[in-house]
Amino acid sequence: MFITREAYKSPASNLFSSNGDIVWSMAELALQQIWFLAHLEEVDAENADGYANNRTILLFDFVTIERFLQSGQDGRVRLKSVHILTPDHINGSDGWQMDQLRAVWQGREIVDGHPVPTDIFETVSGKKYPASYCGLSVEELAGDTLKFRFSH
Repeated sequence: MFITREAYKSPASNLFSSNGDIVWSMAELALQQIWFLAHLEEVDAENADGYANNRTILLFDFVTIERFLQSGQDGRVRLKSVHILTPDHINGSDGWQMDQLRAVWQGREIVDGHPVPTDIFETVSGKKYPASYCGLSVEELAGDTLKFRFSH
């Protein structure tokens, strides 16, 4: 989730937007949590030259990326890469970090006596970040089932 204000609206909004889109110069993050940056390549089917439009999307959670991966890439849109953005309290540093994802594993945690599937995000550098509801570590989630592996 983002917080936007009228003062954050780009003065050049009309030059870069269409169909009612609004371009912002700035947006504030509502939560200091894991975010995802997805790089997509979209091929214009009506262009005989096969022109590709690169798009970069910042996402609040992994669900949208997961739906895209599960439905398959239709030839028009290709997922080029996904990065995970982590705040300091998650990555153990003194600031935000961004790492490219290598894989997503499924772990399990117990919530109110019931097992709940929970994602574990593995970066190309080997770091793993849990998406735990209960604040459990990667080791406590027993993530042994591969959900997605990203090509690099």
